[in-house]
Amino acid sequence: MSNSRTSPPHPQVSQTSLQDALRRALRDEGGRAAVRVAPGPQPEAQRLVFALLREASDVKGGSLLEITPNDWLLTELPIFEAGKLQTLLAKILGEASVALLPLPASKNLLAGLLHGSRVPQFLEVPTAELVSPIGLDARLDRVNLAQIYRRQNIVGIADGLLPRLVFQRLAPERSGLRQILGGLAKDRALLRHAEAQIQKRVLEALGDEGTRQSIMGGGPIAPLFLDLPPELLPATSPDANDTSLPAAAPALYATLALHDAISISNLASRREALHQEAWGIAIAGLSASALGLMDMDALPADWLILDWSPALEDTQALKALRRVDRARLILDGCNGEAALTWGLSQGIQLYCGPWIEDVIAASRMEHCSEAELCLRSECRARGLATSPPDRLGCHRPLLLEAVLPERGS
Repeated sequence: MSNSRTSPPHPQVSQTSLQDALRRALRDEGGRAAVRVAPGPQPEAQRLVFALLREASDVKGGSLLEITPNDWLLTELPIFEAGKLQTLLAKILGEASVALLPLPASKNLLAGLLHGSRVPQFLEVPTAELVSPIGLDARLDRVNLAQIYRRQNIVGIADGLLPRLVFQRLAPERSGLRQILGGLAKDRALLRHAEAQIQKRVLEALGDEGTRQSIMGGGPIAPLFLDLPPELLPATSPDANDTSLPAAAPALYATLALHDAISISNLASRREALHQEAWGIAIAGLSASALGLMDMDALPADWLILDWSPALEDTQALKALRRVDRARLILDGCNGEAALTWGLSQGIQLYCGPWIEDVIAASRMEHCSEAELCLRSECRARGLATSPPDRLGCHRPLLLEAVLPERGS
């Protein structure tokens, strides 16, 4: 971190001023304290901590020094103010990362810094790189959606029966977007903004017949799950509040991240209104740890997407799962037979994930008269593709678009 800062124009002047600052801190005045902080490697945390230290220094005095890149020192504050600052920083960084050093007990530390072989330097933290939202949005407008999005399949599985397609999901691969954004993806706010812009483009593309067929390969052939942020949920019409009208079966499910869903105070009423518009609500990102933190069955959603992990086999997770209606569960992230075995043992009927896509490709090739011309990996990749060029090479495109052969075919 030190290498990223601009060195003072004259090293000797800098060293003298640093020594003067340390000598001032060693004055025999009671009621003062130094604050020592380990800010950690994250730039966002460093900037926040630096701003708090700088504000305290500007208002109450003291010098802000860097002993090493992860060892910062505010030399002198009134002890009451230093204590408040320590409490605040401990909440941000953890108690182990902040130390209150009352004077005169901290004199040995300050004297060691003053007479040591390496004198600290004044602390400066570079400001975050400013990015033009206009420039970012223009870049996102040029992104090929097929680079980011994949078609995923949600299938119903029962023991001994051929998987059947129940839903499809159009979801972004965050790694693809990160690659396109490069260093900008390190800023969480920018990454979230970029995801929302891309999701808006996909929603618009699905509203146009030509681009919809390009993305979905002629479909969707099953109700579609589409990952959306709350701000892209459609506005409801006045008639949507008339519950006397029969609700249409949802053709599209807005898939909200768990943290977004719980932030919408009126999600239950929005869901009822959206049903009148043939929209449903799904909530994704339910983990084993989240099961024990809230009443999942009370979440106002048509479907709850549970992330598979071996932690679901833990006693506490299983206990929490008993309160959830299995008929609303989809087990996502299935990466092997263990996930399916566990899900079937819990009465879950719907599954998706990389291993499920392998099962789908194998089943499709078993019923394909041209299967010897393809590898299973090629069939799988074409099934996930969201652009016509990435589906080229398939000799049975209608079977590919159907995802799975019909039972009995």
